[in-house]
Amino acid sequence: MGRPGTRLALLAAVAALGAGVFSWRRREARRRVVTLAAERLSYLHYDLVGLRLTESDPALEREFAASPPRVAVLRGGVPVTTVGGIRETTLRRAAPGVWAAKWPVPWNAPAGEYLPALVGRGDLAGRLRAAPFRVARRVPAPLPRPFVVATLEETGALSGLRLRGPDGRVEDWRALLDWTQALGANALLVLAGRSPGRRPGQVWDDSNAEFLPVLARACRRRGILFGAYAMYSLTTSTRPVGGYEYAQGVRDGRPVPTRAISLRDRRRADDVVRLLKPLAADPDVSFVGLDYIRNALGGDELASDFVAEMPGVPAPPEWPRLSRAEREVWLARKIAMHEDAAFLDAWDWWRARRAALLVREIKSRLGGTKPLWAFTLTWDRGWQHGQDPVMMNDAGVDYDGLMFYQADKAQYAAMMRDWRGYAARGDVQLVPGDIFDWDLHQKDPAGPAEFGRRLRLAVDSVYRDGPARAVFFHDLSRLLWRGRLGRWGALGWAAQARELSRYVQTPVPERTR
Repeated sequence: MGRPGTRLALLAAVAALGAGVFSWRRREARRRVVTLAAERLSYLHYDLVGLRLTESDPALEREFAASPPRVAVLRGGVPVTTVGGIRETTLRRAAPGVWAAKWPVPWNAPAGEYLPALVGRGDLAGRLRAAPFRVARRVPAPLPRPFVVATLEETGALSGLRLRGPDGRVEDWRALLDWTQALGANALLVLAGRSPGRRPGQVWDDSNAEFLPVLARACRRRGILFGAYAMYSLTTSTRPVGGYEYAQGVRDGRPVPTRAISLRDRRRADDVVRLLKPLAADPDVSFVGLDYIRNALGGDELASDFVAEMPGVPAPPEWPRLSRAEREVWLARKIAMHEDAAFLDAWDWWRARRAALLVREIKSRLGGTKPLWAFTLTWDRGWQHGQDPVMMNDAGVDYDGLMFYQADKAQYAAMMRDWRGYAARGDVQLVPGDIFDWDLHQKDPAGPAEFGRRLRLAVDSVYRDGPARAVFFHDLSRLLWRGRLGRWGALGWAAQARELSRYVQTPVPERTR
């Protein structure tokens, strides 16, 4: 037998060797693991999901360098097709051992769990650790019950109005409240800001800046909810104002400015927040809102941003060498040709995302406490105009006013087909609306009855699982002093609106067509 010290040294050496082997095996095991996950646990519908694959295997790094990994996103074990027809996306090397890609959340994707999966690499199945992510929905502020809204799109001074009320008597501006109640409405939404102002260099028309709090207080005393909104991108003049960057269109092969402010311009959000913040803080104001919160005109100035940010957009090989103007012309032609459905889908989604990100910022900067209204155009669920009500909801819109007007009967029926089945009542709070204007109903012989037919159809069809719980009428100035109402006059159109108000508030089993 050896000496005790020798035996102890030998045992220590064996233990050290064992620890070293264990440590080596652990490092080797870590080196072999491949992780695939999203950058966050949860996403909303306007998000680009950041997918990341991480590995520390030099041999695998070389394989991926020669043939980058491809990823699909599964729901319930089935690959999801997302915007632009994308079923798989290729990861690109972001850093040593890190491969990344962006995946746009599909239009109105079902809420729940999604799992990224490597495509065509079954050999890595034993080494791959994939983690799921969730698509969620923001819960909006509760819808007032009832919620029947009369809008007023007028920037002229309201304090000096002289109007004939529903009873025939001439009154001052308080007749606006009388007419609101005569329509069966319990909310009045008034335009608070439109650009440019009446004086050179003035950003906003401030004709009613001091009067709106007075109007809001009067509404509260009458039990009428008061809202105020601003027009975001579209201006009423081709004269530049505020030093903004303007949206570009293309004419005769060259970019030309439109009268819409570009979604790229950060200063516009600052100005809108400054305008609406005092109203959002006013206890007499129940909600604030935005109109033209979209790519209103042009949009070709967004070409470089679109190609850089949106996955799957096939830019031409010469793209890096193109000037800004050449890129704008390329985008305008791609859109105008209307031949690439996947490209147009990506363009519509990306614009809707940009609008939603602006909504999110504005809602946050206003304090996030007052409900937010937005007007949404309704062709192709708003997508043609760079709007999506589901994205808007997630970004902070609580009441989404759908503008179901300026369409003939056939177009109106097509719009209803687009909307029917798109969203459920739990997805987004939609408020269908129509306009007091006989000409925009193609001078239908039925007059306001056609207005009523269309709005009842919209209320009943806009969701897949039940009728809308709200409605709006646009706008009181058209009804009372600048409208085209035909032989029925203001009282005839008001009577039809009043019937619609009752219709929306009547329980479904009791309704009659």
